[in-house]
Amino acid sequence: MTKRFLLAAIAAATLVAPAIAADSVSLSHFLEQWDGNNDGVVTLAEIKQGREHRFYAFDANADGYLDRDEYARFDKVRDAGIARFSPEEQVKIRQIADGLTLPRNDTDGDGRVSRAEFIDGSTAWMKAIDKDGDGQLTSRDFPD
Repeated sequence: MTKRFLLAAIAAATLVAPAIAADSVSLSHFLEQWDGNNDGVVTLAEIKQGREHRFYAFDANADGYLDRDEYARFDKVRDAGIARFSPEEQVKIRQIADGLTLPRNDTDGDGRVSRAEFIDGSTAWMKAIDKDGDGQLTSRDFPD
């Protein structure tokens, strides 16, 4: 297994890893995956750091861009992680995961996403998730 593939698998798992509890999975599980310091709050800095890790995990040729093939692999790994959840939960997770897709991040329309485009997309993605508009992500942003 290559180092990049292993990193890609880890990155995907950190986006949509299954919950340990036996009851239904909540989107608040997202907080567990993106909350770097485990304080119950995801900040913009943590979103940027998480996106940077995911970018490097999927930039297979290390050219500083996610091209269509690299994005296809990113989508495939993300979809496999999402598929582990119930259909109802999948809908909710996909609404959030949409902020990581090629169309949402290819701001210059050249068919690939640079590291800068991907990291710069952090602010808009966070605002889309931040339902209460307080500039941080907490369980309040993920109603059941």
